Amino acid sequence: MRNRNLILSLAVAGALATATARAENAAGVDTSGWKCESCPFQQEYEAEVDAGVLYVDEDSAKFGEYNGLNEKGAYADVGARGGSRSEAGNYYDYSLEGLGVDPEAEVVFGKEGRYEASLSYDTIPHEVWDTTVTPYARAGSGAVELPSGWVRANSTGGMTSLDGSLRDVDIGTERTKYGAGLGFLVNSGLELFADYSREEIDGSKLGSANFLFSSLQFPEQVDSSHDQFELGARYRWKSGFVRLAWFSSMYDNGLSGLTFDNPYVPIPDDTVQGRKAAAPDNKAYTYSLDGNFLLPWWEGVVSYRLAEGSMDQDESFLPFSTSADLSSAVVLPRPDLGGSVDTKHYRATLSLRPISRLRARFGYRYDERDDGTRPYAAGYVESDSYASPGRDALRYDYERTRYDGYGEVRVFDWLFLGAGGEFDEVERTNQAAKRTTEEGGYAQLRMRPWGSIELSARYGETHIEADENPAYQGVIGENPLLAKFNQSNRDRDYAEARFGWSPWKLAISLEGAYAFDAYRLSPLGLLSGRDYRYAGTVAWAAADDVSVYVAGSYQNIATEQAGEENYPTTSNPWTVSHEDEFTTLGGGVVWKDVAGKVDLAVDYTYAESQGRIETAAVPAAASGAFPALKTELNSLRVSASYDVSERLSVVVAWTWEDYDSSDWQIGGVEPATVTNLLSMSPDPYDYSVNVIGLSFSYRFGGPKPEEAAE
Repeated sequence: MRNRNLILSLAVAGALATATARAENAAGVDTSGWKCESCPFQQEYEAEVDAGVLYVDEDSAKFGEYNGLNEKGAYADVGARGGSRSEAGNYYDYSLEGLGVDPEAEVVFGKEGRYEASLSYDTIPHEVWDTTVTPYARAGSGAVELPSGWVRANSTGGMTSLDGSLRDVDIGTERTKYGAGLGFLVNSGLELFADYSREEIDGSKLGSANFLFSSLQFPEQVDSSHDQFELGARYRWKSGFVRLAWFSSMYDNGLSGLTFDNPYVPIPDDTVQGRKAAAPDNKAYTYSLDGNFLLPWWEGVVSYRLAEGSMDQDESFLPFSTSADLSSAVVLPRPDLGGSVDTKHYRATLSLRPISRLRARFGYRYDERDDGTRPYAAGYVESDSYASPGRDALRYDYERTRYDGYGEVRVFDWLFLGAGGEFDEVERTNQAAKRTTEEGGYAQLRMRPWGSIELSARYGETHIEADENPAYQGVIGENPLLAKFNQSNRDRDYAEARFGWSPWKLAISLEGAYAFDAYRLSPLGLLSGRDYRYAGTVAWAAADDVSVYVAGSYQNIATEQAGEENYPTTSNPWTVSHEDEFTTLGGGVVWKDVAGKVDLAVDYTYAESQGRIETAAVPAAASGAFPALKTELNSLRVSASYDVSERLSVVVAWTWEDYDSSDWQIGGVEPATVTNLLSMSPDPYDYSVNVIGLSFSYRFGGPKPEEAAE
């Protein structure tokens, strides 16, 4: 809510500033004699080309998670940017980056005041694991199989062919995105636009499955695409704009299902293979109307959005089991889900400034989800091992209405006092709480007693009241004492403060925030939670060509929850506490024009996190603490840029990054460490990588360097 209020306040401030500027212009300000003498309007071809090489000294999936530098070796570092504009208003611009690693390309062309078109392409890798092993091999689309001669057993210790069957396999995906856009200006107020994008994701992820009480991990193929298309029109006039659009989204999964061999002794005997459904194909569309306009009084601004849409999913159901006996015991209710969900979203915001010292904002929002899927009842097969009786497939609808408001008065030129509140009501079907209402309020002050000092602070409280749905417990059979955290009574108080001071050539910024949640009527589930954080930055302009900064932050998050081992009898209660700490430190120096031609930059970052989990249970022998979860990162980057001439420059850079983590959930877990888990054995991340780079940049065309300097 705090971020939302900040964004809305900034939006309102921008709208009010625009309204004031328009009012002044309407009063008769003559701009005909204004002249821009230093505007760098491009009127000929200009380009800049980069060519270089990067060398990475160690393999690491984590270091190359999103940058593609995941393997030891040399990489080309090539890029180019350029464009041209003519006196007639025709132009084009292009950008090519990362051509030797993960390429990005964009071309924009058009005619000033008439149209603009764009084409784009980029790839983003997501390297996850390079330490994983498996006996499985791909056996077609969406299928993995064990090697011939595999020895099944009731536990991993009895799988005598396991060690000789293991092979290295990397886990990760690559996303490729294509885009195209077109905007056409019909006249000074009306614009038509169309945008299209397509994402394709290929690779593998760490998949998991189970056969009753025995589990396994395997490389799960990923092969999907996502197409998005938007078509609309935008009309602007002196006091506002309106935008009408149609948006369509289509997701296509190249895999209808995933099949995998059973490494354990099958139960029943013919369950030698398992299967699970993949994410289904689906589509959605939305019609929307949004815009804003200025009111003729109190410097009022109204913004709004009206949107309605639909989501559909008709992917065919898979058979309930790979076992012929189990599949015959349970009948599919119909060939496919025939899923259909309608959505509505309406919102409006009114901002007013009735007097110079007072401003106010009021907001309204309504959201609705109407699940029109035909209900059905069907049995199911648990872990390809046994059939279970039928159960109703429930539909989930909700209606949400939210009101909020904020007002601020300028008491003195240096002091602003404000207050705000909100009311949020959600009505649900087939949920633990049929209705929840949240009410809250806050007070805020902003002050600037001197020109170099700024201070702001806020304190607020919110309360959620939940009305239980007795029928829900009977249908689902869940423990009535276990309340979902978002559908339970909750009290929250929070506070935040920011301080800024800019003496001389220093800029100091400090901030802190605190929040505490109490679930006072929840015997089981989440009982409480708290979050506090601090951050600070100091920047110093030591000289005209030298600047230094230091930054740091700390955050602590803790929760308490409770549970019971048995229900409906009350026995063996337990509690668990989680505490996570995050610490970051950083600093850097930028020194320009060393010896007249060299720019130096140094940046260092340190980050540490710790996670602790402690339990208390009956009997006491079940109490204790899990090993701590830890990560530590050290990152240093040093670069130097030398201007060989007015058009040619060379850059040398060195990056060192060291990362160490400790994770008891996967650390030391080999493929057969756990008797009922055939693991892929991912290791906690641990690496130390050096990257050395050398690149040259040359600028073509454009004005001569001495002309540009003038």
